[in-house]
Amino acid sequence: MQTLAQYLNSLDSIIPSDRQMKWFSRLEEQVSAGYSLFKNSSMDHRERLRIEFDNWVRTEEIKAWYGEPEGDSLFQGTSITSLTIPAGFEKPLQIKNISDLENEIADSYIRLHDQHKDAVINASLENVDKWISEGIFYGVVIASKVISQSFDLTVPHRDIIFEVDGIEVDPHEILSYSSEIRERYFSICKKNIACFKDLAITQQEFEESLVLSDISKPKIEKYSGKLILGPIRCNEICAAMSNNITSLIRKKTDGRISPRSLMVSIYDSDTPYTYHKLAGWNGQQLAPTLPGITLLGSSGSISAFRWTYLYRSALIAQKIMKSSLYSETKGRFFPFVFFGVLVERDANILLDLDELGLLRYNGNISPAIEYSYIIPKLNYYISEAKEIQSVDEILRGRIKREHR
Repeated sequence: MQTLAQYLNSLDSIIPSDRQMKWFSRLEEQVSAGYSLFKNSSMDHRERLRIEFDNWVRTEEIKAWYGEPEGDSLFQGTSITSLTIPAGFEKPLQIKNISDLENEIADSYIRLHDQHKDAVINASLENVDKWISEGIFYGVVIASKVISQSFDLTVPHRDIIFEVDGIEVDPHEILSYSSEIRERYFSICKKNIACFKDLAITQQEFEESLVLSDISKPKIEKYSGKLILGPIRCNEICAAMSNNITSLIRKKTDGRISPRSLMVSIYDSDTPYTYHKLAGWNGQQLAPTLPGITLLGSSGSISAFRWTYLYRSALIAQKIMKSSLYSETKGRFFPFVFFGVLVERDANILLDLDELGLLRYNGNISPAIEYSYIIPKLNYYISEAKEIQSVDEILRGRIKREHR
């Protein structure tokens, strides 16, 4: 099995590209502008930014609420989630390595594209042949434990639950122990856990993986007596997967379906509060928490696929999947969900189909980076607001007076 460290080495050939480096420059420039704007703002202005952001988030949650497919419906949401198609299987996937998962996603993409493309074509009054030839789905959302399965991010219970200085450490309660216990625990674990070999994993990464780990018993015999760890460096995983799956779709169809790029994102069903506490985000005005699920990673620039879009699509995917590689919904298993748009205009306005495969940035999703990047846009919306001076401005001719 290819280790996570070996897999991520493939990014060495992707990162130096002109498009990738231009994105990093844009990211650094806009995050710096957002950070500066935030730091130089009054508390009142920061609160106004946050209120505007919370309204955005609430909108995404409402759209996710009615975006889940119902029965045989095909088009059910709006804009970036108007076409939501889960990949369903009769049995849990037996994924032996990341290559297996990439091939399963590529095969499902092709099968579901061919199954639904006529309906998408017929929904438009214009000729969309070229757009359809790029694939009706712009991206796929994957449950985190499916990624863990693909890299065999597992460890026997005895190697993860043991005593340190007379105290038995529960990995899910890692924050409840002293810093000394945690450091000692990490120093022992990193020698025993082979799945993170050659990654030079940090204590913070390890602890984030622990709080997202799964100690329950899936319907897969190989996980008996083991704890499934949460994946790390998910943005890098997504970028590599995007590149590989896009190539597979083109190859398997001899170019009949040729996506310009493919958004790949990973989420976890756990609420993010403990996870964000470990990362140092909790209580930070510059790093708001999106509740309900934990966004772990995505390919694509932020401008190509917004943070709030990640949230909406992951919420919908969670409703469909019920979160994990072995959960069952109505006799079927849903390890990943595809997303597309109903009309080409939405793809051109809301997405950048050329940039959906870029490395977003290293590590996992950072609320501080994402929020800083969108602060200039939030500021534009609240700064352009005109103060209402009179009741006549409120009414603006809405009341028609009749003179007799």
